[in-house]
Amino acid sequence: MVGFAVNPGDMRTQITLQSPTIATDAGGAQSVTYANAASKPTVWARWTNAHGVEVVQSESLATVQRATVAIRYRSDVLPTWRVLKDSEPWQILSVDHVQDKRRFLELIVERVKGTV
Repeated sequence: MVGFAVNPGDMRTQITLQSPTIATDAGGAQSVTYANAASKPTVWARWTNAHGVEVVQSESLATVQRATVAIRYRSDVLPTWRVLKDSEPWQILSVDHVQDKRRFLELIVERVKGTV
């Protein structure tokens, strides 16, 4: 790749970044919940959908959707986070600090619809 550039006009999808937190119920059971990122959780992104894949496992059918998301650089985003797009959660699979220039992050995200 010679260079990575994002036209600001292409960043027209608003997403919300969320980080995981551990919640404990009255019985002591723990579960993972997500809360909006502490600093500027809502950002503009360039969203590029990949083609969906149907997954069949144990006679259950699910559709896996993936996308590549480019956002302006920030140092706090981790692969354990997720993004919300139109109130739908997408799990972050990878975070790429594009060319280590601190200008953009490229996220690979995934959403599973149905049951697996």
